[in-house]
Amino acid sequence: MKAFLDTNILLDALETGREHHRDSQAILGLAARGRIEAVVSTQSLVDLAYIYTKGHKARLQELRTLLSHLDDILTIRDTSRRSLLFASNHFTNDFEDAVQSAIAVDAGCELIITDDKLFDEPFGLPVVSPDEFCKDYFTE
Repeated sequence: MKAFLDTNILLDALETGREHHRDSQAILGLAARGRIEAVVSTQSLVDLAYIYTKGHKARLQELRTLLSHLDDILTIRDTSRRSLLFASNHFTNDFEDAVQSAIAVDAGCELIITDDKLFDEPFGLPVVSPDEFCKDYFTE
């Protein structure tokens, strides 16, 4: 299965206090073991880096290690001109979500995993929460 991970899944996996931490960790574990192909955008990694290091300059070395590890287990897709233009012609509420969706479609993903309950997905892919994915789409 090929699944697109929204930025919040990466953040959830990193921060133990976030609501979907356990399920997001499980999803990254599935990707690490080759049980799913997890796709992320370069934009998600940029956003993750910004949030992860904001106000915590000591985390820069941790970020380098984290990005190297994520590069080993995730398929990273560029945020391309094509994705931006495609999204600009199809988004309804949230342009950033539409760009993420366009990247997911271009990558051949079967679904999008996000904990954004208002995720704007204009291209028809199923959008599921991390707990829904772990419960309904993938069983070990």
